[in-house]
Amino acid sequence: MRNSLKESLEQQWRSEQAQREQIASLAHDLKTPLTVMQGNIDLLDETTLDEEQKLYLSYAMRSSEQMRRYIKMMIDISRASCGYQLQMEDICFPEFWRHVISQAEIICKDKGIVIQQTQHALPKHITGDRVLLERALMNVVSNAVEHSPVDSPLYMDADGQGDHLNICITDCGCGFPQEALKHAKERFYMADQSRGSELHYGMGLYIVDVIIKQHRGELLLSNSAETKGARVTIRLPR
Repeated sequence: MRNSLKESLEQQWRSEQAQREQIASLAHDLKTPLTVMQGNIDLLDETTLDEEQKLYLSYAMRSSEQMRRYIKMMIDISRASCGYQLQMEDICFPEFWRHVISQAEIICKDKGIVIQQTQHALPKHITGDRVLLERALMNVVSNAVEHSPVDSPLYMDADGQGDHLNICITDCGCGFPQEALKHAKERFYMADQSRGSELHYGMGLYIVDVIIKQHRGELLLSNSAETKGARVTIRLPR
């Protein structure tokens, strides 16, 4: 029975591994025709078009960009399922936090969102993969901005008191549905349309969750009593 169970688990692992490789290969293969299509769209954009043609071209541009984002997400999910290869280093956290805020401000600019940031007892250094931690934070910020009203504030708080560094990002949107609070970190989870998006935000939070877990941290989801929006907290060990 033990051998049979072992064989069954190994077969399941091989099947899942093959599936991940197929998804990654398909995503990479799709990039080539998409690049060709995008090149032709760019050429058309440089020609003289009437208003109706411009409208149709704008549809093609949006669809091309959406396909690019889907492909990137497929590759990200495939990599996350296998686990990222961390490049651990000593990170000067105050400098890293300033960089994160500056990048977040760029993301917020188009919607007129202003970041309200606070910090308490920031650690001088943390150990982690700088690129992946920034990526995780930018995923959370992008999701928050997507679901925030125009010209609303976005709250970014870093608190290093206690045994953990807590980074909290709170928006002023409609918040997470109750079911999403339980399942939004799962792959391919799609909430109801009150907080739905073109990219089904659960995919992004799944990737964030994988990165933070590999740093021995925790991703916490809640709704803010003050803003009524979503609150995403990243807890990292100090």
